[in-house]
Amino acid sequence: MQILLTLAVAFTFALSLLQCGGANAETAKIETNSPAAAELPDNAPRISLADAKKAFDEGGVLFIDTRGADQYKQEHIKGAINIPADAFESRYSEVPKDKKIIAYCS
Repeated sequence: MQILLTLAVAFTFALSLLQCGGANAETAKIETNSPAAAELPDNAPRISLADAKKAFDEGGVLFIDTRGADQYKQEHIKGAINIPADAFESRYSEVPKDKKIIAYCS
């Protein structure tokens, strides 16, 4: 269950961070105490937990763990890469342009 919530929060954060999505993006508010999620603007694209899980199961999605390296080493989603949120602008070139991105921080 924690991985599913992590996926949902991740996708929400990624879309707002990369300004992805658009008018056709599904929206669903996710209740969380995470500071990163709490700072998202009200118009930030959201994804349902079911859609995040489906994206994970189908593949073709890159998960980006935006936490620090120590937390990433302790536990992360299988296949995720680590790009801390405060380094994202300088490391943006590492993100493939041909995949959907789901970033997470919890």
